[in-house]
Amino acid sequence: MRRPDGPRYTRRPKPLPKAGERPLSGHPTTLKLIPLGGNEEVGRNCYLVQYGQDILVIDLGLQFPEEDMPGVDYIIPDISYLRGKEKWIRGVIITHGHYDHIGAVPHLAPALGNPPIYSTDLTNAMIAKKMEDVAPGKKLRQHNIKSRDRIKLGKFWVEFFGVSHNIPASVGVIVETPAGIVVHTGDFKIDERAQANNRTDLEKIKALGSRNVLCLMLDSTNAKESGSQLSENEIEKNIQTMFTHTKGRMIFGTFASLLSRIQQIITLAEHYNRKVLIEGFSMRTNVEIGRQLGYLHVKQHTIVSWEEARRLPNNRVLIMCTGAQGEDNAVLMRIANREHKYLQIEPDDLVIFSSSVVPGNERSVDRLKDGLYREGAEIIDYKMLDIHAGGHAKSEDLIRFIHMVRPKYVMPIEGNHSFLRQNAKNALTAGIPKERILIADNGQVVEFNKGQGYVTNHRVPANYVFVDGLGIGDVNHIVLRDRKQLAAEGMVIVLAQVARTGKPGRIDIISRGFTFVDHQPQLLKEMKNVAIRSLTDREPRTAPNPEDLRNKIRQSLEKFIFYKTHRLPMIIPVIVEV
Repeated sequence: MRRPDGPRYTRRPKPLPKAGERPLSGHPTTLKLIPLGGNEEVGRNCYLVQYGQDILVIDLGLQFPEEDMPGVDYIIPDISYLRGKEKWIRGVIITHGHYDHIGAVPHLAPALGNPPIYSTDLTNAMIAKKMEDVAPGKKLRQHNIKSRDRIKLGKFWVEFFGVSHNIPASVGVIVETPAGIVVHTGDFKIDERAQANNRTDLEKIKALGSRNVLCLMLDSTNAKESGSQLSENEIEKNIQTMFTHTKGRMIFGTFASLLSRIQQIITLAEHYNRKVLIEGFSMRTNVEIGRQLGYLHVKQHTIVSWEEARRLPNNRVLIMCTGAQGEDNAVLMRIANREHKYLQIEPDDLVIFSSSVVPGNERSVDRLKDGLYREGAEIIDYKMLDIHAGGHAKSEDLIRFIHMVRPKYVMPIEGNHSFLRQNAKNALTAGIPKERILIADNGQVVEFNKGQGYVTNHRVPANYVFVDGLGIGDVNHIVLRDRKQLAAEGMVIVLAQVARTGKPGRIDIISRGFTFVDHQPQLLKEMKNVAIRSLTDREPRTAPNPEDLRNKIRQSLEKFIFYKTHRLPMIIPVIVEV
C-alpha cells in the first residue's frame, strides 16, 4: 500500500542514447566540457572545462527549491566527479555575484580542497560575506580580476570581458586550451548605454571573431524571447514618472543583488527629495558592500533609519526592500500579513515590483499582491509598465553575439532543456550548422578531439544535492517522499507493549495530521484490534522479532486504514518489551 517513490526530481533511469551521441574517446588530449548543473533548470550553474589533468570550474551556484521539496533550503551541484581530482583543479572562476552562480561556494570550495577563486571585487566581496554566514572563521583563496585581465592556470590561459547584467562587475570568460578557445558568456545582455562598470565590452567580443573560437557556451535563459533586452536607461525614465505622480510613500520591492536598479532608485530619490529606508538583511548587506567598493554612490544623509523616516511626511519617504518574489519571511510579505515590527501599509502607498517573477513563484507573488491590495496599497509591476529590464539577452542579441564571435560550435547553457532548444534555433538562424550545435544534459560530457566536437553518451554524476539547515546531502528523495507523505496524509504512531513470550499487552495509538481519533472511538478500537491481530499472527513457538512485528503492524494498519478512510498516513510502530 506504500506510494511509489518517484517525484520528478529523483534519480532518473539511465537515458537511452540519442542520435549523434558518441562514446568517450579516451584520448588524453581530448578537451571536455561538462555541465554539473544549470543545463536542465534555472540555477545551480556549474561547468567544467577539462584538458587531461587540468580542470577549470566556472561558477558554483545554487538552485532554489520547488514546491514539492518541503524543508529544503536550496540545491547545489553534485561534485562526485571531482572527488580524487581535487589537485587537478587549477581554479574556480565566478562570473558574477548572483546566488545561482555563487551560492554553493561556501559548501563546495572546502570540499574541493579550497582551490583559488577568481572573480571581480564585488563578486568576491559577496562570496566572502556568504562564507562568513555559512562557515564563520573559514577563509577562501580569493583573487580579484577585472575585464581584460589575462591569467595562466595550468595548461589554460584565461581572459575576461565585461558584460552587462543586472548586477555590476559581471564577466564572460575566454579559456585558451591546447585544443582551442572556449568562450563562456556567463549571464549577459547587450546594453551599450549601461553605466561604465556594467557595460558590454563589445570591442573585446568582436575581436574574438578573428581568433577561431572553437566553442561558444551561450546563455539560454531568455533565448525564447524575441527582440532585444531593454536598456536600464529606458527603465529609469518610467521609474521617474512614478516619482512625479506618487503622493504617498514609495515601496520598491526588488532583488538585493540588482545594484544597478538600486542605484537608479536612490539617485532618483535624491533628485526628488525623498529619504531612503533600506529594509531586509540581504538588501542592507549588498548596499553596504556596493558603497564600500564604489559601485553605489549615495549622498551622506540619503539613507535613514526608521526613527528618522517615521518623522518625515510620507511624500518624502522611499522604502527599498526584499520580497518581490513572495518569500514568506521577506519584508514585503511581512508587511502584507501585518507581521512587520514597524512597517504597515498606509493610505496612498505605492508598491512597485521592480523585478520579473522567477518561474515557480507565480502563486506566491499573487498571494503577496492580494495581501497588499487588501491593506489598501496601489501596485505597479513590470507587466503594467516597463520598470524592470531583465539581465539576459533575448534572441536578437544572442544571434548578434554569435555573429560577433563566429564560433565553430555553439553549446547552449543555463536554462531548462526547452530553453537550450530555443537557443539552438537562434544558433541556426545565426548560420551555425545543426551538427555543430551541442545540447547536453547535466552530467553529459561534450568532447572536442582534433577540432571536432560532439556530445558523448557518457554521463558523470549530476544529482541534486539538498541543503537543509546545516545538513548537506543528508536529505535525499526518500526523505522528501516521507515529508510529502506526512504533509499530505499525516502519521499514526502505534505504541505496542509485547511480553518476552510474544503476548501483546497494552496498545496506544497516537495520530498527527491524520484524523482526530479521540472523536472516533470505533475507528480507534478497530485499529487497536488490527494491531493485536498482527502481533498474534505468528508461529507460537518462534521468538518474537521486533522488526518483524513492526512490519506486520505497519502492513496490516496500512491496508485497514486505506479501506476505511482512503488515506495513506505514515505508520510508525514502536515495540516496547515488557
